[in-house]
Amino acid sequence: MKEAKLVITASLLLMAAASMATADPKPDPREELKTAIPEAIRLLEDKAYVDLLKKFVAPDDLKMLTKKQPIEEFAKEFGESKAKALLKALKSTKDVEPTLSDDKKKAVFKLKEEIVDGGGKTISFAKVDKYWYIEN
Repeated sequence: MKEAKLVITASLLLMAAASMATADPKPDPREELKTAIPEAIRLLEDKAYVDLLKKFVAPDDLKMLTKKQPIEEFAKEFGESKAKALLKALKSTKDVEPTLSDDKKKAVFKLKEEIVDGGGKTISFAKVDKYWYIEN
């Protein structure tokens, strides 16, 4: 009797593991602009600046930035000086269609109003491999 229960339990565990292995993993929000922007907004609103930088600064750029100082220190400075303007710029992309480059690897949003503190009138994204990164 114990052996039968053990076999049934083992079978159920194997079936559960197999279904998890074949289940589609949730796509990374950075794969599409329509999901990348809300994710960046969420991270900014949560003040998760280290996560934001790791996810939305292109890998080569992040490597360059973190050569000069630890990412935590850079993230703190970013939060104090640039986060508010970036959040405003990202929120102002709502209902705006970007201009895409011919190869669909660059997207530029013209903002409804200029973002002060060096934000300008556009926000650009670049696609590196399969993820979109904020350029400015």
